[in-house]
Amino acid sequence: MRYIFIILISLGLCYGAYEGYQLRKLTKEQTEYKEALAEMNRINYGLFNMELWKDKALSVFMGRIDKFNLNPEVYKEIDRELNVYLGKLYVEWISSGALSNMLLDEGAKQGKIPKPMVFLLKNSISDMVRGLKLHLEIPTYSKVLTAEIRKNESMLVGYLQEALKAMLFDATNESMKDARIPIYEKYGYTTLLDTNTDLKERVTSLDTAISSKIKIVYSIVLGLVVLCLLLYGVIGGVSAISLISFASIILLLLGVSMPMIDIDARLNNFTMDILGTQLSFDEQYLYYQSKSILDVTWTLIEGRGIDLKIVGIMILLFSIVVPFIKLVLSATFLYSDKIRNSKLAKGIIYHLGKWSMADVFVVAMFMAYIGFYGIITAQLGDIGRNQTGYAVETLNYSKLSPGALFFTTYCILSIITGILIKRWEGKQGFNG
Repeated sequence: MRYIFIILISLGLCYGAYEGYQLRKLTKEQTEYKEALAEMNRINYGLFNMELWKDKALSVFMGRIDKFNLNPEVYKEIDRELNVYLGKLYVEWISSGALSNMLLDEGAKQGKIPKPMVFLLKNSISDMVRGLKLHLEIPTYSKVLTAEIRKNESMLVGYLQEALKAMLFDATNESMKDARIPIYEKYGYTTLLDTNTDLKERVTSLDTAISSKIKIVYSIVLGLVVLCLLLYGVIGGVSAISLISFASIILLLLGVSMPMIDIDARLNNFTMDILGTQLSFDEQYLYYQSKSILDVTWTLIEGRGIDLKIVGIMILLFSIVVPFIKLVLSATFLYSDKIRNSKLAKGIIYHLGKWSMADVFVVAMFMAYIGFYGIITAQLGDIGRNQTGYAVETLNYSKLSPGALFFTTYCILSIITGILIKRWEGKQGFNG
């Protein structure tokens, strides 16, 4: 019966490890989608995008121009100005004979009018023109021209729209290429809207799957640990501690490889009133990061500064490598007299193991989460409470991720494992 229990618990833990691996794959996939969403919807492409502002400003001004109507008083002023202009034109060019003389000279130059005829016409044509009294018709002409302008007011609207487009957009320049196109194409789309819709659906679907997997893995691993403790006398101390150590390793690997904290700050909506028109910007990401302990470690190690590399190596050693080695040696310590008598092994288990920063790391992680969450909430709150005439809706989606749960549970289980080993060693009469 003892061996049956050991085999069943071992198989259960293997199944839990497999489910944990599947969970890690799901969280990695979801993180990829979330990072793509954050990249596509960064504030750089929204509120801080000059091209988008031009488009929105153009739509506002175009709407205002479409409703453009000249005040009737303006047409009266146009009529008066045309009267003055036509009067000056009549005096300078017609009644003075300047226009007729210019035409006669051009005719003589081209040989179409004999020069003697030009001389005779110049002396008489001015008197003939003045006799027509065309200046009396100027008010009628100005009214006709004013009516034509009024009738073609829609053309004036078109000229204004074209002028506005030319002012906002240089037609000689090529339109800027959207830097997000590779992301669209990666997921089989060509537009932001379609890509956003698809990725949000994927993230939501994975939320359900991940939540279910977490419950399965957590229930299996912790359930079997509790079973080991309950069956401690049946399966024996060595087997129970070994199985619990195996469970601790599973939790450690999940804890360091899965995201620990999601820092997610967004502007959910930004609205501004311009000329009676609401300019609105949809959800935009201010900041997004989701990293595991391993991700942070490699980022630090790959950093340019030597100080970053040192910090990265220390985290790798004291929060990942040392705890793992301690767990493995603690388990083998139960089976091998050689390891029990090894000063190096004892030094690692009893002394170097104390330098493990896992528990400290957990406290730092929670403090960092509380700090980040508080700072982001306060800053977003200040933005949302602005008194400058624009409406801002902010959201803080920062949260602890599954890696934090598994890593914290590992730390607690590691302490329990250490206590059980001490008790077993004391009962066996070994000298630490």
